[in-house]
Amino acid sequence: MFLRTQFESACKGYAAKHQHKHWSWSSGYLSRTSLLHRSSHTLNDGDEDPATAPPALHDLLTVQQYVVYSPTFRVPTFYFTIHDSTGAPLPLADIVHSSLFKFPPDSETTTFALTLPAATFPLLSQGEHPILGTPCWYLHPCESDAAVSELLSEIQQVGWSEEMKLVGWMEMWFMTVGTVLDV
Repeated sequence: MFLRTQFESACKGYAAKHQHKHWSWSSGYLSRTSLLHRSSHTLNDGDEDPATAPPALHDLLTVQQYVVYSPTFRVPTFYFTIHDSTGAPLPLADIVHSSLFKFPPDSETTTFALTLPAATFPLLSQGEHPILGTPCWYLHPCESDAAVSELLSEIQQVGWSEEMKLVGWMEMWFMTVGTVLDV
């Protein structure tokens, strides 16, 4: 778990160490923009074989990604928006089928949340970005501290400076989030 000042140090250190991933620190959070391609086929007949279908039409998707401090859980929280090439936000049904996500097929999806089987909270929900005040999707942070701490308990951290420990925590957090997101 982090204090807000530790979160800031961890994020700044992570952004500096992993510049090639294009994360930047500004105004209290990490952010980056990435582009994805969404493919769609125009089929004349619902039974048409995808192998013989016309070439895919590509729609460029813009993904705004944010890592924000959760004062309730005292951990990083992943927020994002995805818009199509016209600037319209994607509905959840399209988001979960984008290349950004790796959700299990037995996930329950509504128009406003995605929940894993037997989970107490939805894994993915809508909410307001805590700093920008804009609508976003976010991954619920409730289990991230336990998951990251378990992974870190397996790593020898002897001789690590405080900054190295904080950056290592962020690296493990990104690895954990990476089980459902292509970050």
